[in-house]
Amino acid sequence: MIKVVLVLILLMGSGGYGAYAWITKLQSDNKVLQVNQSKLEGAVAEQEVAIKQQATDAAKIQSANSELREQQTVLQKDKKNLAKKLGRHELDILAENKPGLVEKIINRASKNELRCFEIQTGSPLTHDELAARKKSESNNECPELANPNLGKEEGS
Repeated sequence: MIKVVLVLILLMGSGGYGAYAWITKLQSDNKVLQVNQSKLEGAVAEQEVAIKQQATDAAKIQSANSELREQQTVLQKDKKNLAKKLGRHELDILAENKPGLVEKIINRASKNELRCFEIQTGSPLTHDELAARKKSESNNECPELANPNLGKEEGS
C-alpha cells in the first residue's frame, strides 16, 4: 500500500511540476507575444504614415504632371504660331531686297523672345508689360506670359 501511495505521490508531483513548467512557459511566451504585438503595432503605425505620405506625394506629382501638360500645350501652340508666321513670309527674298527691314524685325523678335525666357525663369513683369491692353503694346512672342492683362479693360 505504501508503494502505491508513493507511486501516486510521485505521479502527482511530476504532474504538478509538469503543469507548473507548462504554465511558466505559457507566461514567458505570452510576454514575448505582447512585445511582438507592440512592435507590430508600431510598425503598422509607421506604415500608415508612409502610405499617407506616398498618397500626398502622388497627388503632388499628378499636379505637377498636369501643369507640365498645360505648359506643353501652350508651347505647342506657340510653336505652331511661329511656324505659321515663318511660313507666311519668304524671308530669304525679303532679306535680299530689304535687309534693314528684316534686321529690325529679327532684332525685335529676338529681344521679345529673350524677355520671354527671362519671365519663364522668374523675372518679374515690368510696368509696361502689366499695363499692355492692346496687341500693339504687347510682346508678340509670348503674349499670354508677358502680357497677362492683354485684351482686358481698365478697372475690370
